[in-house]
Amino acid sequence: MTPSVVIKLMRVFLRMRCNKPTFVSFNSLNACNEACPMCSVWRRGGGMLSIEEMEPIFRDLRSFGFMVTEISGGEPFLREDIYEIFALLDQLGFLYTTATNGTLFTTDGIERLRSAKGLLQLAVSIDSLDHSTYERLRGRDFLAVVLQNLELLLAAKLPFPVKLNLVMNRINYRETFAFLEFAKARGINLSVFPINQGEGFFHRHSDPQFRATEEERQEMAEIFRELARLRRAGEPLWEYSGFYDLAADYVLGKPVGPCNAGKMYIDLNADGQVAVCLDHEGVGDLRTTSIGQLWQTLEGQSDNIKACYQGTPCFYTCTYNISLTARNEWAFLCETARVRIRQFLKRRT
Repeated sequence: MTPSVVIKLMRVFLRMRCNKPTFVSFNSLNACNEACPMCSVWRRGGGMLSIEEMEPIFRDLRSFGFMVTEISGGEPFLREDIYEIFALLDQLGFLYTTATNGTLFTTDGIERLRSAKGLLQLAVSIDSLDHSTYERLRGRDFLAVVLQNLELLLAAKLPFPVKLNLVMNRINYRETFAFLEFAKARGINLSVFPINQGEGFFHRHSDPQFRATEEERQEMAEIFRELARLRRAGEPLWEYSGFYDLAADYVLGKPVGPCNAGKMYIDLNADGQVAVCLDHEGVGDLRTTSIGQLWQTLEGQSDNIKACYQGTPCFYTCTYNISLTARNEWAFLCETARVRIRQFLKRRT
C-alpha cells in the first residue's frame, strides 16, 4: 500500500467518524453471465453509463467529498471498459473496491489490474465449493473456472488483497467453516454476510428456496456469533466482529437498528440515477443534475429509510458494515491489525 493510499484512508476514516458523505456504491451494469436466484439485478436489463458520462459524474462526486467507490453489477468484468473505469477513478483520486464472480479473468486481464492504483481489494463471490450447490446458488456451474481463476489471481501476487465473498443462506451455511479453512490455506480473507430476501430493487429477491426454518436460523446465528469470536481472535475474516454479531440478530429476525444510508454513502445506478441505497428508487439523474442539487432530496428520504430498516431491513456490507465500522473505528483497526500480523507470521513460517 503506497503512502498516498494510506493518507487517503486516514481521511476516509476521519470522514466516517464525522458521518460525512464518503462512499458510493456504483452498480456499473445490470447484465451478468450468472443468474443467482437470490439476486434481482440480472433480471432488470437496461443500459449503462459510458466512460464519457461517468467522468463528470465522478468528478462532481469527488468534489462533494466522496472518496471511495464500490464497483458492482451485474458482473463488472463484462464491461470491456472496466480497466478504463479504474483509470478514470485513479485520475480523479478515488479509492475503490470491486466484486466479481471470477469467471472472466485472463492472464492478460490480471496483469492489467496492476495499474489500478486505487484498488483497495478485489472480492470473488463463490458461495459454495460443491458443484451442484454452486450451480443451484449461482444459476450456472462455473465453479471449476472460478477456482482456476482464483489461483491465477493469487499466483500473480497483486499489490492489493484478494478475498472471498460468501452469502450465507439455508442451502450453504454448513460450508462456512470449510470456506474459512479454504481462505486460510491460501492466505486470504473471507467475507460472510447473510442473504437478503424480499422484493428489493437490485440485490435481493424473495425466492422461496431460501426461506429458512427456525432451527436453520438458530444454526446460522450461532455460526455468525462464532465468526465474531474468531475475528476478534485474529482469524482472516474481513468484516468487523460487530457486523457478525449483528448478523446473528438479523437472521433471527431481531431489529438491527438504523444505517447511514443517504448520509455516509449513496448508490449510483447503471442508468445514472442516484439513490440513498441500492434498495431504494433513484431521486435524480446525475448526468443532468449535480449531487449538490440532489443532496437535500437524498437527506429528505429519512422517513423511507426508517420504514425500510424497521419493516424490511437489509444487511448488506455497504450499509451495516460501514455504519458499524464508523461507530467502532478503534476496535475495527485493532482487530484488523491482529489479523494482518497473524497472516504475516504465518507467511514467514
